[in-house]
Amino acid sequence: MKDIIIKADNLHFSYDDGNSHSLNGLSLEIERGKKVAFMGANGSGKSTFFLCCNGVNQPEKGTLYLDGKPLSYTRKGLLEARQKVGIVFQDPDNQLFSASVYQEISFGILNLGIAEDAAKKEVEEVIDYLEITPFRHKPTHALSGGQKKQVSIADILVMHPEVIILDEPAAALDPKHTIMVNKIVDTLTEKGITVMMSTHDVDYAYSWADQVFLFKDGQVLIEGTPAEVFSNKAALADTNLRQPAVLELFDRLCQKGILKTSLPVPRTLPELETYIENISERIYHGHGGNPTMNENAKKAILVVSFGTSYEPTRKVTIDAIEEDIASAFPEYKIYRAWTSKMIIAKLKKRDQVHVNNVKEAMEEMAADGITDVIVQPTHVINGIENDLMKEDALSYRSKFNSIAFGTPLLTSEQDNSEVIHAVTEEFKDLDEDSALVLMGHGTTHFSNAIYAALDYTFKDMGHPHIFLGTVEAYPAMQSLQRMIGAFQPKKIVLAPFMIVAGDHARNDMAGDDPDSWMCQFQKAGYQVEPVLKGLGEYEGIRKIFIRHVNEAMSAVSE
Repeated sequence: MKDIIIKADNLHFSYDDGNSHSLNGLSLEIERGKKVAFMGANGSGKSTFFLCCNGVNQPEKGTLYLDGKPLSYTRKGLLEARQKVGIVFQDPDNQLFSASVYQEISFGILNLGIAEDAAKKEVEEVIDYLEITPFRHKPTHALSGGQKKQVSIADILVMHPEVIILDEPAAALDPKHTIMVNKIVDTLTEKGITVMMSTHDVDYAYSWADQVFLFKDGQVLIEGTPAEVFSNKAALADTNLRQPAVLELFDRLCQKGILKTSLPVPRTLPELETYIENISERIYHGHGGNPTMNENAKKAILVVSFGTSYEPTRKVTIDAIEEDIASAFPEYKIYRAWTSKMIIAKLKKRDQVHVNNVKEAMEEMAADGITDVIVQPTHVINGIENDLMKEDALSYRSKFNSIAFGTPLLTSEQDNSEVIHAVTEEFKDLDEDSALVLMGHGTTHFSNAIYAALDYTFKDMGHPHIFLGTVEAYPAMQSLQRMIGAFQPKKIVLAPFMIVAGDHARNDMAGDDPDSWMCQFQKAGYQVEPVLKGLGEYEGIRKIFIRHVNEAMSAVSE
């Protein structure tokens, strides 16, 4: 049986003598000890309902129940309600009125008739609990917005309410104080207090709440668990809300077949990251079923690269990767495909050399009688190029018994560690006064975050002199200049963080144009040494791709 602490039954309330209603037949139930998010457009009735919950607003029609009893609007009944239900207003200046922080927190509990010694003890505990001690004697008007929010929560908490209502608790706060207030909210729920919160932050509400109410026109449009409510796109659109980012991303990964729809819906980004890290099945079966059961299987590895028009760097990068894979798996036939239409067209026009795109390579393998394919990309990250490659390959699913995918270079924590080892081994002779600056490509795809994460990991693993930036995304040149300026090296070594040292390495990184990274660093007064060596030339990097092929093969044989 549900333990209902607050119940609204057909509440009506108007601010203009019934010409319009802020609450228009509102009915809902709140369970004791739950974390409840209230959402909806401004003017949908959230704040009006909150003021009904402790008697500030008296409904014109309907009944508000506290602990199963109708709220009494007598002086005694209102005092009991306000001791039981505390409201923290959106703007703390509407709540704080005492001269000092200590006086402000003491006021409410002393008005309850609590003995002064007992009240002082309660106030001290709350001040310590909410980390208010550093500014306890300050005038309330001299506090920052975050500090005012802390004190307004302390005002309520010292009264030992059963319910705390937070009306837009993070409104007008900077990120630091938003995190602080969210932490306080978490401690309230740990104490078993029922917390009701209005917020426009769908990501926070999705990860935090037990129950969500969407308001519209003074009524409940929809209520349920966060997964139920935020999966209802029509209701979200009706209340001018978007889906939480983690839920939207999870849906897209399921649609692409990367994650299974049978998985529990993740509530937080770390949960979703765990799903992605634990992906083991990258196998897509076609007409022939499981290849391990097929004695006539004819197997191939398709190595997919972006491509390059520079023959010398192709030989020591893409060719070298393909040759190492062929040596490691002699029982497999090796095929090539490139994803850059521009480079494929340039080679055909300049050198009369044709390189297959992914679809052409799949067609060629099918014509050659290949039954089972391992597709191994040489892409650095799992970005747009990799997504499109998979879509192209899977459009030929019906022509093969199976298609299995190896992963790009940077996919797992192990990959990150091995890439860092390969880079540091390559530049092990770098002296202490020099900085190594690596240039990645960058992308608008969400996977671009790996560049910033890897830059941090270099430093976390004891390499403060190594910096990783991108040409087209974050970390950009401006960020690198700030970080490198703080390091103050005498010399900068520039190297591409790309499989091949192609156009970007030769022009954007080491070119003579004033906007090139080399010229910008030289202008800033650094001695600069460019190293035109692609990642594909590092033996440690090629070994990672071989391991990824092995992992894809292991998944097929399971």
